[in-house]
Amino acid sequence: MVHKAFAYLDVDHPIVAWAVYRGTLVSVAAVGSAPTASHRPVSMMFAGMIQHQANARFQNELLIDAVRRQRYAHQVSRLTGMYFFTDHDEAKAAQNWGAYFRAESLSEVAVYSASPRTRVDANWITAAPLDTHGRLEVSDLSWIDCYWMGRSCDNRPVWETIVHGRATVLGTELRRRAYDVLADRFPDALDTLEVSRLAAEVDSDLGQTVALMQQIADDRYRIDYFLDMRAAEEPGFLDRLAKHHGATNIRDLQPGKPTFGLPDFRPFSCEFTISQEVDSGTGYSLPTVHRQVDI
Repeated sequence: MVHKAFAYLDVDHPIVAWAVYRGTLVSVAAVGSAPTASHRPVSMMFAGMIQHQANARFQNELLIDAVRRQRYAHQVSRLTGMYFFTDHDEAKAAQNWGAYFRAESLSEVAVYSASPRTRVDANWITAAPLDTHGRLEVSDLSWIDCYWMGRSCDNRPVWETIVHGRATVLGTELRRRAYDVLADRFPDALDTLEVSRLAAEVDSDLGQTVALMQQIADDRYRIDYFLDMRAAEEPGFLDRLAKHHGATNIRDLQPGKPTFGLPDFRPFSCEFTISQEVDSGTGYSLPTVHRQVDI
């Protein structure tokens, strides 16, 4: 089933920009199998908290998700799902959150949900009481149950929908901005970008961006970003691509170029360790990220 919705997309981030210009957003659950058993797909939200060592937010999200796993396992996790607004006015209300929640980052999307949708009032998160370190006050966490039960926090709820699945970016304005970011950052990879866009239009995952986490030692982990190119070996893919009748950017394909260029996602990679602490107020184990290496 297809649902029209709205999403804020941070195209200033080159990896997000690649997905936006390609035209298809993919949740962690829809990525498919990782290339090796030691890799695990993670969401951009999860990877971003690790990369920026946002430990307070990381612990808050893990605590909220621990309640979900214990009592609301049927709901879609905030750590793995994609976020959308089904109402344009409620989407605009999220601009009070700051960061990339700006009018110019808002796009209409078509959501292809692969699971029941989770509809929750984001105001519970916005209004959650925090301590001086930005961590959730644990003296009363009953609001987390209200959040996962889908109750309204106040008389002006901001309903957000969390899903597993895929979404198509509609319109061209944000995709043009994404293209400009990529043309500036990865000018030699525009041929691969165009092939990735065409692949999305023939329902192929070739060229989608994915964040993969890998345990590289007993106490050390690593997150890297990749392009999924496995579909190039699928039977029938090249035939479907050859039969594509949509617009093609021949200039970016650069006929005669000896090799395809690739985007360099290595600056966004990171290595880190995790220490565990048990919160005395809740009994939950809350990890702390320690960044080790900037690549």
